[in-house]
Amino acid sequence: MSLVCTWAFYFAFKIPLKTECIANGAYFSNVSCILKPINWTRSVLNMDCDIRDALTDIKMSVEVFYKDSSNFYKPFAVKFKFDVCQLLKNKTQRNFLEKYAISHLMEWTNVNHSCPYRGHLIARNFRLDEVSLPILPIQDYKIAFNFSGAKPGIHLGMVLIYFEILEDYYKHKKNKPLPKPLNFV
Repeated sequence: MSLVCTWAFYFAFKIPLKTECIANGAYFSNVSCILKPINWTRSVLNMDCDIRDALTDIKMSVEVFYKDSSNFYKPFAVKFKFDVCQLLKNKTQRNFLEKYAISHLMEWTNVNHSCPYRGHLIARNFRLDEVSLPILPIQDYKIAFNFSGAKPGIHLGMVLIYFEILEDYYKHKKNKPLPKPLNFV
């Protein structure tokens, strides 16, 4: 428990690297991903797209990659898949990852009901922070959100978020001790 607290106090997530939204033009139009900086350690992601036809079955996989010494991204320990429509229909989570996913979908997107989905999809103020991610070593990372349809061959789109974890210099810096008071007799 103290390791988690120490980590939260001395390390910061920084997300100004970049983001990519890759959408299948047969299903989406007017796709935009905008990374908005808040301060030097925080950014929020705003996404918009229009659905061309109704989406009746959506599968999502989330995978985390780390950048190795040869500058390539390699898979990290975190990877999970779930059925978005089924999860939102039942509102029951089997594990903490599904609970995490549904809470973030409900908080930051208009994906808040069961399928089908039509019209305009948005995500506002999506962010990564010490609470949103597990403990990760200081390094560069990429999270891939891959969306597919009912059939495994139907690729709907992908959202890639590149970020780094680095030491928070200001929180790590120790305060100088105060001078001792003088005692006069």
